Amino acid sequence: MGMGTTRNPEERAHDIPPQLLAAVTRSPVKARLFGADTYLREAAWTFAEDADVLRGTTLCVLKPDAAVGRRYGTALEALRDNGFHPADVLRVRHSRLTIRETWRFQLNFADRERIAAMDLYLGSLDCVLLVLRDERHRPGDVPASVRLAALKGPATAELRRPEHLRARLGALNGLFNFVHTADEPIDVLRDLGLLLEQPRRERVRERLLARHDASEEARRICDTIEAETPPHDLDPERSLHRLTRSAGPAGDVARAGRAGATVTPADLLRAAHHPDADPADLWDLLSVLTATLRFNTPGIERIFPNVLLGAWQEER
Repeated sequence: MGMGTTRNPEERAHDIPPQLLAAVTRSPVKARLFGADTYLREAAWTFAEDADVLRGTTLCVLKPDAAVGRRYGTALEALRDNGFHPADVLRVRHSRLTIRETWRFQLNFADRERIAAMDLYLGSLDCVLLVLRDERHRPGDVPASVRLAALKGPATAELRRPEHLRARLGALNGLFNFVHTADEPIDVLRDLGLLLEQPRRERVRERLLARHDASEEARRICDTIEAETPPHDLDPERSLHRLTRSAGPAGDVARAGRAGATVTPADLLRAAHHPDADPADLWDLLSVLTATLRFNTPGIERIFPNVLLGAWQEER
């Protein structure tokens, strides 16, 4: 198409079948943005004939804080109690690139120190990616991903109920909340395209179609990561106290804070990235850092609002 040429309204920006997009999102903005996204296109090539399966499938990522905070068992139990069973499980290590791509459409309003903290924390250990089958899902029901996103509960602690996943896990702040879930089926599809190469996506598809039970495999992977990872209380006050005894740069920051100086997220990040940083200080630093971050940059709007349970219930 040359400069100044008007696009034919019948031309399409991607090759994803319209019926698949209609089945996996209730957001026209997401359908347009994600539709032209290579990750979604690749996943659609794998799952184009499986819209019904996708609606009964969701993803839950157990993040590094779930390992050090010993929340794996509680998370798996809570998912099972609510009818979500692993059909497949993978160890996934985030990088700077996968963090930015996973949250590409949400990081536009994230504060700069929050993004830096995400790099430090999400890249520290493997995540556990659970591909979950919703055993309670029936044709015409809201999708599994939408049900689990609602079950996860709000980010604001005061609005949570005891049955919410974040409440059961004891979410501590905006980053230390132990799990990440997909909002609706289009997010399941895009994340599978982003995180998995074609052979691994094909195995996920085969396991979903065969109704494979990966519960024991999930438990073994979680046990292995916990055996490799020292536990941590993730308590910011105790962490700050421990850091005052550190001989590394984090110790200088913590001692200044104890003496009355203002300790900023930027100070903590500099200590974490200092050439002389002690790796043993990492989770104490992260505990203090995540408790003091400004989460969002004021005045910046979301690219699109979250698609909530009501959008799917109204259709039904």
